[in-house]
Amino acid sequence: MWLGVSLRPVGGSSNNTSFVIDKGEGVSEIAARLKEQNLIKDEISFKIWTIAAGIARKIKAGNYYLSGSMTTPEIAQTLTKGPADRWLTIIEGLRAEQIGELLIREGFAIDPGEWVKEIKTEKLEGQLFPDSYLIPQSSTQAAILKIIKKNFQKKAISGLEDEWATSGKDQNFILTLASLVEREAKTEKDRALVAGILLKRLEADWPLQVDASVQYAVASRGCSLLKSPCDWWSGELTQKDLQSESPYNTYLNKGLPPGPICNPGLSSIKAVLSPTPSSYWYYISGKDGVMHYAKTSEEHQENIQKFL
Repeated sequence: MWLGVSLRPVGGSSNNTSFVIDKGEGVSEIAARLKEQNLIKDEISFKIWTIAAGIARKIKAGNYYLSGSMTTPEIAQTLTKGPADRWLTIIEGLRAEQIGELLIREGFAIDPGEWVKEIKTEKLEGQLFPDSYLIPQSSTQAAILKIIKKNFQKKAISGLEDEWATSGKDQNFILTLASLVEREAKTEKDRALVAGILLKRLEADWPLQVDASVQYAVASRGCSLLKSPCDWWSGELTQKDLQSESPYNTYLNKGLPPGPICNPGLSSIKAVLSPTPSSYWYYISGKDGVMHYAKTSEEHQENIQKFL
């Protein structure tokens, strides 16, 4: 008797209400929030029904539109059919082509050729801000890019307004250097140290000698979103690769490459805006997963022999 009554609609307006389920959220948390938003009568009955129906583990993350006119079983079933809006997570350090691959893989209507064309035309490499996004499944490419660019402006530009002003550097400089730092260092401490080293090299008119920039150049020649999948970040660079003619080859060319080689996260952007000064000029990421620093070329060669 109690269960039957508690599964009925709460009543009231039939207008749809947005209800967002985060990734990893459990049935208990979902039930509590449904009750809080007055979409179900009882949390326990929701849990009992979903478990009895065998759908407790089939509820999907995303944004749903629910109303108080729906019964608890109707709401539960809706949450298993897939959301109107889907979560998309862009991780740090991906090239624009890799983000295009991700969108296509997640079922968004992205044309590979049009994606690459717009990224190049609008110079968006470096501005496809890594974060988790809730995107309507029916979104066009233009709509998706609008969501991402708005978030980039909010978190990476407006959110760091004072740091940008203090740096005195333009956006392309900061994002390009941050993209190198993103591919070279993995921890917040190392990012700030590496940013400081690369800035010192720039000021001293040294070549940056960043492997990741050469990897970018190699993949730009041999890979294409139209021929996906591809190894966009090949770890093994040959002597031929290091001698290849490209404005992104920071072994042959002094200064920064023409633009970002990937899309850096907030930590790498902050590292470039607030680098850590040091007496180091060299660094390597060892096979032990640790970054090793050196003040001289001799120390650097010792680190290479010891850790690579």
